[in-house]
Amino acid sequence: MRFYTEERPYALSTTKLTEHAIRLHGYRIAKIESPLEVDIYERIISNKLLLHTLTNKSSNWILYYQEACRYWVKACEGLPFFRRNGVEMAPPHGRVVCFQKKESADFAVCLANSSLFYWFYSAFSDCEHINDGLLRGFYIPKTWEETDWGTLSQQLSNSIEEHSERKTISTKQGHKIEYVEINALNSKFIIDDIDRMLAKHYGFSEDEVDFIINYDIKYRMGQETGEEVL
Repeated sequence: MRFYTEERPYALSTTKLTEHAIRLHGYRIAKIESPLEVDIYERIISNKLLLHTLTNKSSNWILYYQEACRYWVKACEGLPFFRRNGVEMAPPHGRVVCFQKKESADFAVCLANSSLFYWFYSAFSDCEHINDGLLRGFYIPKTWEETDWGTLSQQLSNSIEEHSERKTISTKQGHKIEYVEINALNSKFIIDDIDRMLAKHYGFSEDEVDFIINYDIKYRMGQETGEEVL
């Protein structure tokens, strides 16, 4: 549960709880507040495939994602631009997952950037870092190949690139760092399309889709206000 600093006095009185027995991997207790979220989780795990089954030890089709995450997952196909002292390299504090084919990588990019995965991450993580097992262990529908994820992935990539900004900083160690700052909230409309498509494969109800698309939206879309969120 997030709240702005000025909402602190009301945080406990507005907290919602629901009884459940969800334990990811037997020990991670889900941070959820309603039976609807229990139903979403049950629909996800009713599938038997894991994203990990689509991966490979090495390939040309890779998903890169930043481990640090607060409001938006930053994931893309291929390595994002990063240069240190004039030398391009893989950005630090990120992870790479290789996939067996392009279609799998396209699907993974869509899934990782979705609000569905953000909800899952919020429920089971420390809300600051994406654990590799959390992503690889996500249950996926066997029908995932029936959708052209490549088009959605490309639309998302184009939108993110359009709203990204290249920045240059100097570190205390004297390094010149050039990187691309991603602002994914400007691509929310495409992420919503991705979530609606995922919903068809997972069989979510209209209420469940609405919950996923609008999950944490007050704080995810309001992060530009500069207010402190706890």
